[in-house]
This record gives sequence, structure tokens and C-alpha cells, in this order.
Amino acid sequence: MKAYLLSSVLWSVASFATPFDTCPSKAFLIQGNTATVYGVNLVSGSYNTLANDMGTNNKVNAVGFSVHDRYLYGWDYESGNLAKIGKDYQLESLSVSGFAKTSFYVGDVSVQTNHYYAYRRGASFGLYKVSLDPNNEDYLNANRVVDGAKLNLQIFDLAFHPDEDFAYSVDKNGVLHRIDVLNGTSSALGNTGITGTFGAVYFDVDGNFYISRNSDGNVFLIDLDNPSNNQLFAYGPDSSSNDGARCAIAPIIDDSEPAYIDFGDAPNSYLTKLADNGPRHETGDLFLGTQVTPEYQPKDNDEDDGIDFVTGFEIGLDTLILANSSRSGYLNAWIDWDQSGTFDNNERVVQDYATSTGQNRLLLAVPENAADGTTWARFRLSDQPGISFTGGVANGEVEDYAITVSNSGIATVSTDWMTIAFEDFWPEQGDYDFNDVVVTYKVQMSKVGEQLKRYKIDGSLKAIGASHRNGFAFRFQNIAASSVNQALIRYEINGQLQTNSPLENGRNEAILILFADTKAVAPVLSGCKYFRTERHCQSQESISFSITLPFNEAQSPNNVGFSNLDPFIFGVNGFDHGPLVSVANARGWEVHLKNQAPTEAFDPSYLNQADDASSSNGFYQTSSGLPFAIKVGTQWRHPIEHTDILQAYPQLASFAESRGAENTAWFLTPSDESLVSY
Repeated sequence: MKAYLLSSVLWSVASFATPFDTCPSKAFLIQGNTATVYGVNLVSGSYNTLANDMGTNNKVNAVGFSVHDRYLYGWDYESGNLAKIGKDYQLESLSVSGFAKTSFYVGDVSVQTNHYYAYRRGASFGLYKVSLDPNNEDYLNANRVVDGAKLNLQIFDLAFHPDEDFAYSVDKNGVLHRIDVLNGTSSALGNTGITGTFGAVYFDVDGNFYISRNSDGNVFLIDLDNPSNNQLFAYGPDSSSNDGARCAIAPIIDDSEPAYIDFGDAPNSYLTKLADNGPRHETGDLFLGTQVTPEYQPKDNDEDDGIDFVTGFEIGLDTLILANSSRSGYLNAWIDWDQSGTFDNNERVVQDYATSTGQNRLLLAVPENAADGTTWARFRLSDQPGISFTGGVANGEVEDYAITVSNSGIATVSTDWMTIAFEDFWPEQGDYDFNDVVVTYKVQMSKVGEQLKRYKIDGSLKAIGASHRNGFAFRFQNIAASSVNQALIRYEINGQLQTNSPLENGRNEAILILFADTKAVAPVLSGCKYFRTERHCQSQESISFSITLPFNEAQSPNNVGFSNLDPFIFGVNGFDHGPLVSVANARGWEVHLKNQAPTEAFDPSYLNQADDASSSNGFYQTSSGLPFAIKVGTQWRHPIEHTDILQAYPQLASFAESRGAENTAWFLTPSDESLVSY
């Protein structure tokens, strides 16, 4: 008899469908009196049908995902027993003995041990433990850990923490419970303040706990340490019969798949990052402007083009904006009028405005108590009305804009975003991939009448593909260092105020050192050699910066116009920068734009060596006119590592050699998408 039973078990195991290929980032949701399984994106709340037919005419509940064999396990109402589910989503009933004569709707698989747990309240039922390990002598035997009168919880699902052998759930009154499945006890950790039937609960790899409410599909993020500190995370599907499961060791965004989420790009004090439940939209046919660009995480400077500010923001006056919508939807917007660094509920300036396809004209009132200066605005377009400035939705787009609120008499002018990229083998041409240092920036000037009071530069360090160590700086031509009010310079990196002055000491010219050593501020991801230049290493955040440069006295616009700004890279003293550069005076090595004279710190002995033809053609170019630095008036996609820029952008050669007469838009059309950054 034992041999027969063993053979039956082996035959049964062999007959199962294949497991899932990976540990999925999306959650599983099983709904309906005839089971249908959905895939749910917790980031946005969107869902899609994975299988209408699971091989049953009844419900499936108490589902859990096993990280041990990558199968789903759940209670099959038709067979009245536990079932195994592979990637074909078909039920394979298991012959588990020892369960009470009932059905279960609460269950999951432990991450720490290969056991399935099912729970039902009541003295005749309770918490059951089933070994899923074929080598365990207790394989497919249900053992009751505790009866359901001693462990008396009004819960509708549970989920195991990825790092500990505790299960968690929220009951219908909103109380968060931690369940010790080994001894059958539970601890009430506090009230979340959310009530309802939570038929699907999940963990992710970082230990974040999510609960989905049946009645409206809302997904909440619960703080295990402070349950009342919950957040509405996304809007999911509602159902009267709901059960969820998820691979608890998977992140909720899988960067091995194509990006499909749009994030905001305001500083993170505005709750922009995913970890802070920042605003995000799954990309589709609803967007602002001409397109929406998906990403794995928020970018410092996204290509936002959906909102046109026709007039400026002046205190006490109305401002006209044009919102360009791909189709009908709901537009919501917030502006941080008091410049507190956060959006407040009373700072909503547009609420559920029903857009039509194309241009939508809106007037916004600038309150009289608004603070003057630079602040942030957030615009969100979606099919979901009533959304907040945080959280995920299934479609649409979020666009964040830095805006300037002015008192009458104060005028601001600014440039569009620009990208500058350098080749740091100068005076040798090197690999000519123009990703050794890549920076995007825009410039703003504030003036009263014709006199300039303030100069502001915002930007980000986008890529470092250099083996050498380089600094990055701006030189203000025609401005003496003594004209700058050093005490009032505001200098930020990644939103953090810097205590050191960026004004270079000992110079007559005003030279602002943004990054004394770019590699010191840009950590490289594991498995990557460089910062955001290799094909598989571009999901890392860029390094943002902001500098406000005040003057001791108002300056003439002729001295500090946009064209007077000179970005450049320089060597870092004490580090090798090639055979032609002195380690002791690497700072004397600089690379500027073509035809741009170097600063007073430059060592002229570096000129006219190797491929440099500065004396005959003009500074920083080869004999054929090719540059060592380029600037384009957009957020440019740089070549990936060791890709010659002339291969990625063939039209650059004729542009350079014709001195800009031909192929003026060379930077817009790469020869091959695989050769440039995404």
C-alpha cells in the first residue's frame, strides 16, 4: 500500500503544469463565483485578465504564491481541497488530509518555510499548516496549529512578511494584526483608521504591506510600525468576492521589463519618489502634450510639454495656462504658493476639470499671500476623478513644473532645457562617445527694470562614462568674483543645501564649481562600471543641482546674459588624467565648447597636442572642426558606452565641418535606438 501511495504521489507531481517562469512583480487577484484570475499592478492599480477559465465552475480563495517552487496554492471550492496552480492557471487538486469539513478564504504560503497556511475563525476550524515539501514526512497533511476560537480574527486574507515568519492582516474594523503561525497567537499592532473587507493583502520585497478593499478596490499602503500612518496607494478593481496573492520577494517594479510608468519630477519634498507614494500613471493613450515618456523611477528633468504658461504668475493677478490633452479626462493641479516645499490640500488650483481633446484654456488665480520666487506646480491628467497629488492611477500623466511667482516689477526670463556633453580624452580624440560627463541645465534671470538681481541655474548630472576623474563648473564671463554675494549663494545637490561655497577661491573670474569631482557624487550601481552610460545601467537616478547666484550690486544684462555662461569640465588634482596631463596640476586641464577660450586657471601648454588644433582652427577642435564638447537645446540622449558619437549621430560630422550650416538638428535623430540612452 505504501509503495502504491508513493507512486500515486509521484505521478501526481509529474502531472502538474509548469511553474511560473519568474517571481512576478505584479500581484494575482482571483475574483468571482466562477474563478477568474487577474494580474494587478500595485504601482498604478491597473489590472488585466490572465485567465477566464481556471478549470472550475466554482470559486478559488485563500490563495498564496510559493517562492519555493513558483506555484500558486489556493482553496478549490469545487473539490473542497487545496489546489496547485501553474502558469497555465489551471487547478490541479491536491489530496490533502486533515482539514476540517469547511471551505477556507484566508491563506498564504510562508516565505521562510515551505508551508501553506489556511485560516477560518470558529472553534471547529482554526489555523492549519500544510507542508508543501515532497521530501517532508508530513507532506500534504493538514495540521491544526490552533482552533479558531482561540485565534479569533475577523480577517479575509493574510500575507507573509518577506523577512520573517509572521503573517499580517487587517480586520474589518481596521485593526492591524501580526500572526505568529508557529504558536497560533496574534498581536494587535494598532488601528489603521480604514474599515471594510480587505480580501486581498500583499507584501513586496522591501517589507511594504498593501491591503485592497473589496468595496471600492482602493489599495492602501500600511505602515507596520505606525498603522495609523496609512496612505491611499492606488485605485484597483472592486469585487464582492476577492482574494489576492503575490510573490513577497519581488519588487513592485521590475526593471528587466520595459518601463511603463510615468512619474513626477519635482524635488522629493513634494513626495515624488515611489518609496514616498509619489504620483505615477501607467502610460497609455491619455497624456498631456505630444507624448508621455515611461520610466523606472522619477527623473530630475522630464520632458514635460503638456502645459503652456501663456502669462507669468504675478501675485494678486490671474494667469492663463493652456493644457494640451490627448483626449478627454480629468485634470487636477496643485501649486505650492507658500513655498513650504510641500503641496497642501488647500493649494489645489484645478479640481476634476473635464478636458477635451486638444487645447484647454484655464485661468488660475495667484493669491495675494503667495510668496514670490521659484516654486513648484503639479498637474495630473487621468480617467480617475478626485485623485490626490500622490498615489498611483491606471492611466494618464503627471507633469511637474518649476514656476516663478513674481511681485509686479520683478520679471524673470529663462532658457529651455539644454544638454552639454564632453569628451575627456582631449587633446586626444579618444573613443569620442561624448558621455564622459553629460549635464542638462536651464538658466533663469530675475530683473527689476533692466538691472539683473539674480541668476539661477537648475540641472542634473545625467551620465559619467569616464575612467578619468573630472570636475564640472560654470564660468560667468565678464563677471568678477568680487561681484558675487557669497554669503547669499544657495547651492543644492539632490535637494540638499550645501554648506560650502561653490565659488572657486583665488580667481578673478566668477567660476562656480558644481562638482569638484563628478565621480564622488555619483555612485555606480552593482554590476555597472560607469554612471548611467551602459545599456543595463540607466535606471539609476541622475544627480540634481541648483544654484542661485545673487550679486552685491545689480548687474547690466550685457554682463550676465545667457550667452555669457560657459560650462566646462576640468581635471581633479592628484588623479591621473592621461599621459599629457600633470597629476599635480590636473585642474589646469579644461575642456570647453568649440571656440570658447579657457579660464584663467588653464595651463596653455596642453594646447595643440595630439588631435587638438586650437591655434589654427580655434579652441577645442580637431583639424577637421570636430569639437570636444557639444551643447544642444534639449534634453539629449547621449551615446551608450564606447559608441562613437559619429556612429550614433552621423549628421554631426557635416554639422561641425560646415560650421553649423548643415544638419542643424543632427541631435534629434540617432542612427539606431540601441546606440543611445533611453
